This record gives sequence, C-alpha cells and structure tokens, in this order.
Amino acid sequence: MQIPNYYQILEIGRNATASEIKRAFRKLAKRYHPDKLHINFGPDEVAHAKHKFREICNAYDVLQDEKRKSDYDRILQNIERQKKSYRSYFDRHSRLDQDYAKLELLFQALLHQNYETGISIYEQLCQRCEKNGTKWCIDDFFNYEDSRDCEFLIAEAYQNLGFSNGNGSISERHRKIELAMQIYESLLSAEGQRPCFKHFIKEVKERLKRIYLYHFSVEGYKQMDQLPLTKIQTLELPKRETAWMYKKIAEFYVEINLFPEAREVLLMAFELQPNLAGAKKICQTLNLGTSK
Repeated sequence: MQIPNYYQILEIGRNATASEIKRAFRKLAKRYHPDKLHINFGPDEVAHAKHKFREICNAYDVLQDEKRKSDYDRILQNIERQKKSYRSYFDRHSRLDQDYAKLELLFQALLHQNYETGISIYEQLCQRCEKNGTKWCIDDFFNYEDSRDCEFLIAEAYQNLGFSNGNGSISERHRKIELAMQIYESLLSAEGQRPCFKHFIKEVKERLKRIYLYHFSVEGYKQMDQLPLTKIQTLELPKRETAWMYKKIAEFYVEINLFPEAREVLLMAFELQPNLAGAKKICQTLNLGTSK
C-alpha cells in the first residue's frame, strides 16, 4: 500500500499555493460530491464517485494545514527517494519490504492524527523484532535527519494518547506518557551530539516540561516513578523558567504535605531567581520569609 499522492489527487503541482490548493479542492469537491451524483448513475459509478470524494477531502485535509503539509512533503519525498535507492535491496529482503509498507501506513495514520492506529503499527514492528531477539530501528530505513523527524511524530502520538482522558486504563496512559518522554529525551541527546533539527528543539523542551511537571501532579505522582530533578536541569532552560518549574514542584509537595521536600526545592528556585514572582503564599506556608 502506498501513501496517496495528494497533489495528484487534487490535480495540482508540488509548488501550489494555499489559494490554488483551496481552489482545486472546491472544483473537484463540486464534481464528486455525493449530492451532485446523477440520478442515472449505476452502483459502480456511485461507488467510484464517493471514493474519489473521500480522497479529495483527505488530500485537502492535509495540504491545507501548514504543519501537516510540511510533514507530508518531507515523508513523501523521503519515501520516493528511498524507493529508488533501495528497491533492489528490498526485493531481496521480504521482511524489510513488509516493514517499509507498514511504515507508509504508520506515517499516513500520524498525518491524519489517527494516533491509535499509528502507534499500534509502530508497536507491532517493535514487538516482532523483540521476539526475534533484535531491535527494530527506524534508521534502517531513513537517513539520520529523517529518522529523528519520524521519532518526533511518534513521540507526539504517544503524548497525545497519554494525555487523552478516557483513552485506555490509567496505567496504559502513563505508559504512553513515559514512552513519549523517553523518545523526546533521546531526541535532545541526539541533538547534543549531532545537531540537525534545531527548528523544533524548542518544542521538544516545551513538551518535556509538561511531562516532567505531570510527574508532580496527584495522578502522576501516584502512578509514575519519581522524577529526578536532574532531568529538569538537562533541559538547559533559562534560569527564570527552571525556577518557575521548581516553584510548581514545591507547591505540589505542599499539597501532599511533604514540607521538607517543598522547602528544599523552593530554595533551589530562589538560588536561580532570588526575586521569584508569585511565591509569597508558599513562602509563608514554609516559613521562608517573604517574596513577591
């Protein structure tokens, strides 16, 4: 199964502008919309028109969104390049050929924000290799930069599923949050050794900030392993942001009556930001004097 070529479906070029994309969608949608089907159309003609209309809507759904279009373009270009380079290799290795087909399904699912489907495919690939005593690695299919991009999309899917209420048991949601954290941390580590994707490194740090602070919520603290504060330091955030995170953690410790821990973390915050704003109430609770 191939990733659909949305540009061909909308009958436009790769360099089409946003207005050209919208204009092409409207033109084709009018032609194939179910309400426009001719009364004398046979079953096959009706089925074809409905299928074509779904394709047109899916294509427009991705190409009209700047971020998803960028992700799609990168993946499409990479797949086209890899197919040309490795076609003979995959012919000799049926297992890799099957993995490559599943990767195409994986990316299509993630592009359409079908996170459950995408993660299910990803975990199938990983689990099958584990049974054979090997580790599935996305670098076997893409170059270094594209592999890191793909990991970002997978981590994003895990994060969205983990923080989605009602999506599985609490333990399963926390498993997904932990996996998202691990992948994001791996991306940060890779960036430190071989910089290649600074365009979204800030976004990775923002997401890790949310996950780290979630460990210090009532739900996260009960369900997840205790987070070492050194992880926050590895983010190398501005002192003001790190101090703010320490203050939030101190407030959580107060909430669950761990006052010594709260006092220790709050003092760490003041070491970084002596004039830490919004800490007056917690300082009074911990008898640390006053602050702004």
